[in-house]
Amino acid sequence: MSNGRIHLHRAGAVATIVLDHPEVLNALTAAMWRQLGETVRHLSTERTIRVIVIRGAGDQAFSSGADIREFPVRRMGLTAAWAYDRLVSAALEAIQEAPQPVIAVVRGLAVGGGLELAAACDVRIAADDARLGLPIGRLGVMPGLAETRALLRLLPPGKVVELVLRGELLSAAEAVEIGLLTEVVPVERIEAAVQRWVERLLAQSSDTLRATKAMVRLATSGSTLDDAHYRALLASVYEGEAYREGVRAFLEKRAPKFGEAVSPSE
Repeated sequence: MSNGRIHLHRAGAVATIVLDHPEVLNALTAAMWRQLGETVRHLSTERTIRVIVIRGAGDQAFSSGADIREFPVRRMGLTAAWAYDRLVSAALEAIQEAPQPVIAVVRGLAVGGGLELAAACDVRIAADDARLGLPIGRLGVMPGLAETRALLRLLPPGKVVELVLRGELLSAAEAVEIGLLTEVVPVERIEAAVQRWVERLLAQSSDTLRATKAMVRLATSGSTLDDAHYRALLASVYEGEAYREGVRAFLEKRAPKFGEAVSPSE
């Protein structure tokens, strides 16, 4: 049984992570979940990386979820299930806590853990051949805590439950309508759409994007104006060069120079 691989490609300010396990529609093994979390955490420390893109190998699937062939050993019983959930949680939290915006590029299936992984990303761009859902009732499993939190960033609680109750896959059009996807484009335009998003993000202050992700976490955790983390976040932005450049550029009626746009690696 192949373990699958996580590949990392860099192109200037853009890092692309590829989920490579095509024989099972890019299903994620425990080793892949671990490597995904480690890769994102490492990229989080690289100031030169300003955008992270996650995609599946080939055009059949973003990810069909966890590799069920491992379940008899990796996810059978409380102890094993808890350890497995810690791996998944670490990967999803790394994505949500990454200072860079993270784009999921969805072709074909995004099912179970694959959908939850996409939900943890900041932007979800899908081709119109995408199919998404949580048909987990057929396996007798449940969504983990981190996976449910990722979905609750996008959907109200009732809709998350409905996805499981339906046990069916949504079309890309249905998924974008309820807020699971950011944008849906024809298959032949998916790469152009990704490039537009990358250029849009690189044209903005990375300090602003980083601070916005951090601010959402603070705001949803009950922080107040007197919170030390909030004050530190304010200082990191308003005492930073990006803020000064942004204000100067506005007053001088020119585009700000935050960095050069770079195409994402395939």
